[in-house]
Amino acid sequence: MRKLAAMMLSLFLLVSLIPTVGAAQAETKATRIADVKGDMILMEDGTLWLKRPWVATGYMKASIDATSFGKPYGYALTSKGELISWDNHGLPTVDKSQNGIKYLAYGAYIKKDGTVWYYNGEQIEGLKNIVLYERNSMDHVYLTTSGEIYHSYIRDAVVDKVEDPNSIVSLLMTGDNDVAYMDNTGKVVVVKVHHFDYNDGKVTFRPKVLTNDAAHIQYNSDNALVVTKKDGTVWLSGSYTDQDKLVKQVKGIQTAVKAVPYSGTLHETKKPDDSNSSIIVKSNDITMLVKHQDGSWKVHVGDKVTNIQAPGATGITFTTSNAQPSVGNTIYFKVVQQYSNGYKETLSNKSYSIEIDKPQLLKVTKDGSYKVTGVGEAKVTVKAGGKSQTLSITAKLGKSLTGAVNINNVTYLPIQSVFQSLGGTVAYTAASKTYDVTIGTTTIQLKVGQKNAKVNGKDTAMEQAVREEKGKALFPASLLSKSLGAKLQWDAKLKQMKVSFGSAFMIIESADTPKIKKQDAQGTLVKYLNKSLWVNSYKNWERFSKVTVTDIVPVGSDNFQVVFKDAKGNTLQSDIMSKDFVSRVLDDSYTFLSYDPYKKYNWSAATWNSIKASKISIGMNKTQVEFSWGRPNDISKLTSEKTTIEVWSYGSSQYVAFTNGTVTQIYTL
Repeated sequence: MRKLAAMMLSLFLLVSLIPTVGAAQAETKATRIADVKGDMILMEDGTLWLKRPWVATGYMKASIDATSFGKPYGYALTSKGELISWDNHGLPTVDKSQNGIKYLAYGAYIKKDGTVWYYNGEQIEGLKNIVLYERNSMDHVYLTTSGEIYHSYIRDAVVDKVEDPNSIVSLLMTGDNDVAYMDNTGKVVVVKVHHFDYNDGKVTFRPKVLTNDAAHIQYNSDNALVVTKKDGTVWLSGSYTDQDKLVKQVKGIQTAVKAVPYSGTLHETKKPDDSNSSIIVKSNDITMLVKHQDGSWKVHVGDKVTNIQAPGATGITFTTSNAQPSVGNTIYFKVVQQYSNGYKETLSNKSYSIEIDKPQLLKVTKDGSYKVTGVGEAKVTVKAGGKSQTLSITAKLGKSLTGAVNINNVTYLPIQSVFQSLGGTVAYTAASKTYDVTIGTTTIQLKVGQKNAKVNGKDTAMEQAVREEKGKALFPASLLSKSLGAKLQWDAKLKQMKVSFGSAFMIIESADTPKIKKQDAQGTLVKYLNKSLWVNSYKNWERFSKVTVTDIVPVGSDNFQVVFKDAKGNTLQSDIMSKDFVSRVLDDSYTFLSYDPYKKYNWSAATWNSIKASKISIGMNKTQVEFSWGRPNDISKLTSEKTTIEVWSYGSSQYVAFTNGTVTQIYTL
């Protein structure tokens, strides 16, 4: 139990060295170790580090508002008095149902109301008004508000009494049930439960003052008391019969605040040529974990001293879900912080700060994502744990704008849509026909009919005056170069303007652009426009009805949809097809005929009706059979001097026999 208490205190001190990470504290001084226990480090900011060699990074981290360790392993206390627990596999969790706790002992805790409870939430009956409590595997000792120190080893006998119970800062017991306590003046008293006087049925114990200048006490595994004195030295009492005497000074320790026996592995060092093996410090000397007056934590083994270093932030990795988004997209940033112990942590957006050099291009949303609000290149810098990293976002306009006009080699662009697409705001004053534009830190004022613009309050000449076309105000595009540094490129073929900012760009089309692009995409397919065809067999459309190609619409990825009108004026649409397949369908007589079959073949109405009903009969010719049943799968032919016999097969069992081109037999095998 003494060993566990020492480890708990040491863990509390060690935690205070770990750095905090926050949006408002991204570059503040790192926090310090508060305590160390075994392979656990508790930081002053409440962070717990658990050394676990079986996980990938060797450590697990929990930012959980811890303030002190419990005993044995796997328990801690929050600043709100709630119980924290964990095992060797999971992260610590807070049990909010176990609250109001002021002190964690071995396997139990004291609540602020003076009651004592096991870690499983079961109250220990009969214990009330308790100031301090400790236990081992079998017995317990406790200090009450009236000053009595009770021990369960002898039927809850009073082993000592103090005048001011609130002056007692530490109460300990060994596995052999001996007791030690220290008050706030540094006086240490030890009580051996086997040393007592017995007179007339009354047991009187023999408390002895061990020292009057202690700063901290803790039992070791040999039941000797480890005493850290106010002068920074560390001493051991004797064990068993000499526990009431300080008999040995621990060499090499002169500036201790507290010292406890230590059995963890945080002081292990690794061979420089073998990162997978460790050298464990081995010595016959006592292994002590010491918090020094300068706040450092060290493990002392004889002459060997090893610093306990809290895991510190060494760098960050900053990535985005999309570095080349379009306006209107939502993007996310991810910040991963690396620590000196190999641990990697994905930070929440509350744990870092982000700066955007052109904030008009990216706007943060409630869930921490960013909405892309303008075309351009932005540099985004994240700061966390005293580190910073920058990445670039290149935002383009996913869909082209319209309204570009080229007059006498001067290209005009629409004011509202262009500046809003750059992430700007546009305010219009109707009385003066004035547009006030704000883009980041740049202000631009434009007036209809005026050739000068005001950029950041200064007159800037333009090629031509701002004008209105069909109710929209237009400005000379060259102003974007002068005021914002844009690169402009007029495409004379497509009649559209490309406005670029580095790799970011947007396209503003003219009224002619869509038609030009459509014609370019159609290519040789334009030959089918306005062409009349007659349906043979396509999509259950009426056979032999006349249809006219009215449009061939590009639908992306070199695919098209053909639009027809029938004789009644109804619109019909083909399936979406590749460019090559459009030609195959329209040129194939199986699907469409290039002539009016009724005019080309002067057949009787009965014959046409049979064909439409997919029926054949004796006496039909080959063209009529092909119209009715389609092309055969196979043809066999036998020719003599005066007779030609052909057999057409359909499928595996239907046959039609022709004699000199006329059906003479229809049979099934």
